[in-house]
Amino acid sequence: MRSINVVAGILERDGLLLLAQRDGSRDQPGRWEFPGGKVEPGESQPQALARELAEELGIEAEVGEYVASECWQQGDREIRLHAWRVPVWHGTLRLSCHQALVWVTPEQAAHYDLPPADIPLLAAWRAHTGR
Repeated sequence: MRSINVVAGILERDGLLLLAQRDGSRDQPGRWEFPGGKVEPGESQPQALARELAEELGIEAEVGEYVASECWQQGDREIRLHAWRVPVWHGTLRLSCHQALVWVTPEQAAHYDLPPADIPLLAAWRAHTGR
């Protein structure tokens, strides 16, 4: 079985979290997620997350603390999703591979159609931050 490491950024601003809606060309179209992507060979998770957020959202992220990981099997692959806090970032958000962005409270985020792997990451973030 092949293992793939993926990173997700939990971007924070004024008590709100950023969710990005997947476009129709990606797996699980229309679902809302924490943005991020695959870790490339030779990259640390924070390096991969900073690169992915620059590519996907056009921002320069200062990756903070590790939050949690979630694993699941998809076909012949094991996917390991690792969430990191991103409390500081610079630049103007732009859409490149998502169809929409929304800032929501942690409570509101729980009511969005999140991919199954993002749900425990949201719960872990809430436990980690006490929100």
